[in-house]
Amino acid sequence: MPEITDVGIQREGGVTVLEMRNPGKKNAFDQHLLDTLTAELIRAGQDDAVRAVILTGAGDAFCAGGDVSAMGGDTDATGHLRYLTEHIHAVARALMDCPKPTIAMINGPAVGAGLDIALACDLRVAARSAVLREGYIRVGLSAGDGGAWLLPRVVGRGRALELLLTARGVSADEAERIGLVTLTVPDASLRERTLALARRLQEMPPNAVTAMKRLVNDCAEASFSTGLSLSAQSVAVLQSSHEHAQALQHARARRLTGNAGRES
Repeated sequence: MPEITDVGIQREGGVTVLEMRNPGKKNAFDQHLLDTLTAELIRAGQDDAVRAVILTGAGDAFCAGGDVSAMGGDTDATGHLRYLTEHIHAVARALMDCPKPTIAMINGPAVGAGLDIALACDLRVAARSAVLREGYIRVGLSAGDGGAWLLPRVVGRGRALELLLTARGVSADEAERIGLVTLTVPDASLRERTLALARRLQEMPPNAVTAMKRLVNDCAEASFSTGLSLSAQSVAVLQSSHEHAQALQHARARRLTGNAGRES
C-alpha cells in the first residue's frame, strides 16, 4: 500500500495503524492532515478485514494540537468555528462513529486538540514519558475540540475542570491513576503492548464488538430505563446471529476441556 505523506498507514494483520505525520511541528494538525485522517478512519471502519485501529504520532510526539500558523491568525469567530466543525470535529466524529475499536497509542506529548482526539478513541495506551495537557486556556481559548464533552466523562467533572482551568501537564503514570489513559507502559514496549491489546480485541466476535461499542455510546446520554431498553434490543439482535452460536459453542468446548476462566 503506498504511503500518504501526512498519515502513514500500516497493517498488522487485522489491525490498522494510522500515524499522524507533521514531525517538525510535533504532529500538529493542519487541514490536510485532518481531512486525510478522517478519510482513513472512515475507510478502516468500512473494511471488513480491519478489526481494530491504532492512532499514533510520528517521532517523539503524539500530537501538539492545532497548528496555529496554519490557521493564519484568523480571529473571525465564524471562520474559526467552520474550521473546527469541518476538520477537527470530523476526526472526532469519525473516531466515535467507527464501528471498530480504536486505540490511541500515545508516544509523546498530547496537547489540546491532540489530547481530545486521544479521548475520542475507545482506549488509550501511553508511553511512560508522555505528558498530557489541556492547554487551551493558556492561549485564551475554551476546549473547542470535544474535550469539554469527553474529559468529564472520562475522569469526572471536578477533575476535568481542574485540568482544563489550570492547563497543567499530567504524567502518564498520573493519567493512568485517574483513568485518563487505560494503560501506561515503558516507552520501549509501547508498540508491542498496544498491538497486543489490539490483537486481543481482534480475537473477539466482530459483530458483538461493534454492537458493544455502539451500545455504550448510545447509553452514555440515555436514562437508565432507556439504557436497559437499548441493551435488550442489542442482545436480541446478537442472540439470533450465527456469530453468537459459534461463540457459544466455543465457550462450551472450553468448559468441557477445563480451559474456562483461564484467559487473562
